[in-house]
Amino acid sequence: MKTKASYLLRPEEIMDGLKTKIVGSEIIYHEKITSTMDAARELIQTDFKNGTTIFAEEQTNGRGRSNHIWFCPKYKGLLLTILLKYTMKPDNLCLLIGTIAVAITEMVRESFLLQAEIKWPNDLLIGGKKWGGVLVTMEKNHKKQPIFLIGIGININTTETELPKKTSILPTSIAIEKKEYVNRISFARTLLQYIDKWYLILRDEHFKYITEKWKEYCVTVGKDLIITDNGKEYSGKVIGISYNGGLMLKLQNGGTKIFRGEHATIKS
Repeated sequence: MKTKASYLLRPEEIMDGLKTKIVGSEIIYHEKITSTMDAARELIQTDFKNGTTIFAEEQTNGRGRSNHIWFCPKYKGLLLTILLKYTMKPDNLCLLIGTIAVAITEMVRESFLLQAEIKWPNDLLIGGKKWGGVLVTMEKNHKKQPIFLIGIGININTTETELPKKTSILPTSIAIEKKEYVNRISFARTLLQYIDKWYLILRDEHFKYITEKWKEYCVTVGKDLIITDNGKEYSGKVIGISYNGGLMLKLQNGGTKIFRGEHATIKS
């Protein structure tokens, strides 16, 4: 019989065999917290290690993009925030979101042989159902230096009955798609390694390589959409992803417009 302890994400077990250069340099664990992003905002005012990662088993106020609530049953998923000291132009924020989404998608494709995909800019899908998401914000520490907080929520062992019913995208989990229980500690360790790999690619400014891989995984490319940007609607066909992660829309009037993920919302 499994005890409560056997379900816990133990930092020492995640770090055992962890092969990264930056991400996961230190791991902080909370069983219950308002959100890992809240904890990260407090931590950036201290002398934290670059790549520090905060995990939580339960969030009482977890939020995703556009302040949407992110629900994940205790001991069933991964809820984490990674803190990165990184100098980047504000216009490239969407590219960082895409880099993380690509890293997670590639990991699930290669490690679990599942056809994971990305709905621009930050939704992680399998068969059109959402199993995870990415949220990136830029904050300033006490020295006014930029710190990027990468929030990630993933449904791992969530069952059909535990998934929320009223969602804009049908939800799923890795275990449901794989039809087997998934070891969360092993998943977390592998996840940090893939994110570290892709973060180093971003840091070395291989932007074209990232956007090409993002386009390959992105289900949004090629679709006819209506996008809302600063209260205005635009209709057209998605033709690609720009060098800094923006969505390229061929407008009905023949022009092309690029939308940044932190401002634009896909309406349909």
